[in-house]
Amino acid sequence: YLDKQTEMIQSYGGDIDKFIGDAVLAVFTGEEMADNAVQCAIKIQKEINTLNQSLGKNTMIGIGIDTGPLVMGAMGSKDRMDFTVIGDHVNTSSRLCDAARPGEIIISENTKKLLVDTKYQLKKLDPIQVKGKEKPIQIYRVE
Repeated sequence: YLDKQTEMIQSYGGDIDKFIGDAVLAVFTGEEMADNAVQCAIKIQKEINTLNQSLGKNTMIGIGIDTGPLVMGAMGSKDRMDFTVIGDHVNTSSRLCDAARPGEIIISENTKKLLVDTKYQLKKLDPIQVKGKEKPIQIYRVE
């Protein structure tokens, strides 16, 4: 499953920051980063369904996408450094991933505003309160 997700992320121009347990933290950059991330998420869900059918499994994943500035670079201590990303939008993406039900793709208002392509079917959901935010954030499900 992680191999399939890695393949899709790379095919849409994303970079994998890290694997966190069974989750993948990917970063998309450039003018079409929001579209590339959403298209990638849609393709990942399709590929996971295909993989489930071929393996006779029912593994489902939830995907959360937020868009905004972050800090990227080598971080850590003098004894151990990692190249990684940190910041509010990284944390919000993680919270959206946690909020997404199996098979669901949840995006933030930030991501919605940056979508260039208008072909996506988005369903506005009730705002959710997430750790680290004073106010609830507006979310959308990619249908």
